Amino acid sequence: MAPRDMSWHDDHTAAPAVYRQAPLADRYPGHAAELLNPLLDMLGRSREAFDGDLDIFLILLVILARTVQHPQFRKLSQQALLRGEVAVIPSLRTNIRSIAASVGVPRESVRRKLAMLVERGWVVRSGRDLFIDAEAYRRLVGVHEGMEKLAVRYADVVAAAR
Repeated sequence: MAPRDMSWHDDHTAAPAVYRQAPLADRYPGHAAELLNPLLDMLGRSREAFDGDLDIFLILLVILARTVQHPQFRKLSQQALLRGEVAVIPSLRTNIRSIAASVGVPRESVRRKLAMLVERGWVVRSGRDLFIDAEAYRRLVGVHEGMEKLAVRYADVVAAAR
């Protein structure tokens, strides 16, 4: 399998090697359930939000990854987004080709699934660029909550393992 294009990810945000190796590396079996259960919860919420199609979640996740990197997004409040004060959420550029390369899904499949997201009103196209609509942000509150629970649990597990 060819390596995926992860150019949408900021490499500088990766944890330093010392954090990746210890303290969990040697004690992973003792923490596996604490790490896997919140991940399963978040993926289950995602699967439900996308009618069982996790590829749609991955596609939207790539667009979201580009969205959260935009300087204007960082200035928005959660409440403003949930109230719909921003119709189309600002994002760095992304397109079908880069999404397909990032998630390893054929470009035609990405195109079809994006067409469905556009039809639902969750994604907006501007030329070749794709943006998250405020409606999608509001409808994915359960997924956001799952991600938050996952992050908090992981932080707790890492802190306890030190």
